[in-house]
Amino acid sequence: MRIFKTFKPKRGLLRKYVSYYYLDIADKESYFNEYICYPHYNTTVSLYKCHLATLDGNHPQHSVVEYHEQAPPLQIFTPLREVPLKVSQKGPIHKIAIVFEPLGINQFTKGIDLANKLISPDFQLFKLHEVGSLFEQQTSEQLTDQLDRLLLANFSLVENDYVSEALQYFHLPDNDLLIDEIAERKLGISRKQLNRLFKQYLGTSPQKYRSIVRFRQLMDYKLRKEGQQSYTSLSHQAHYTDQSHFIKACKQLTGLTPSQFFKDGKIIGSEDIFWKLMG
Repeated sequence: MRIFKTFKPKRGLLRKYVSYYYLDIADKESYFNEYICYPHYNTTVSLYKCHLATLDGNHPQHSVVEYHEQAPPLQIFTPLREVPLKVSQKGPIHKIAIVFEPLGINQFTKGIDLANKLISPDFQLFKLHEVGSLFEQQTSEQLTDQLDRLLLANFSLVENDYVSEALQYFHLPDNDLLIDEIAERKLGISRKQLNRLFKQYLGTSPQKYRSIVRFRQLMDYKLRKEGQQSYTSLSHQAHYTDQSHFIKACKQLTGLTPSQFFKDGKIIGSEDIFWKLMG
């Protein structure tokens, strides 16, 4: 049996902070999969039923997740990704993932070090028996209801008007304001203060965040909307100076040229999951 399915929260409040859930199941004992997921402004909590996770000491952006029948449920927090992340899965997989919108994870837990760029397997969003209850659900409808209930039980509003307003500007498709202009003219604060707030709430800088947003916007144009357009045309739509600017940004974020990146990657599910499958 092999299942990969994406689905949305049902509760309106959660849809503001949670982009989607996904379910990943493979039941063969010999199952092995490796994939690379690319920079994104979202954060993710991955729940595994009976697994252990380790980080590759030589490559801290490489997570190895291995099935162990007696292992307790595993919860892994993956912060905003500035560089590609490689994941190796060994043995049967039963995974439930929660993909959060910007500022989303902040609403459901306290004390996460968002400045830590490493994934963290030493993390708990839910109590162990609550995670266990998720893996007992028989349908995606039941799983959605249970995820919604558990998240709402943890909900505690965390807001910062400066960060929220800056995010709105960064996600506008026609916004080409400089970050200094957004900070000083639109928000009425210094760029230094905006940098500090982004580090505190998002774990990255405004400049890096914007570069990831522009990159993902161009990906969306290319993969879903305007696939036949040239890179030059797409680059202008995503507010890169020119095609060479986009090529440089793509190499910085993925280590690949645009042609390599789009050739090797694949859309998984019905949301914005774009992985390079290696296994």
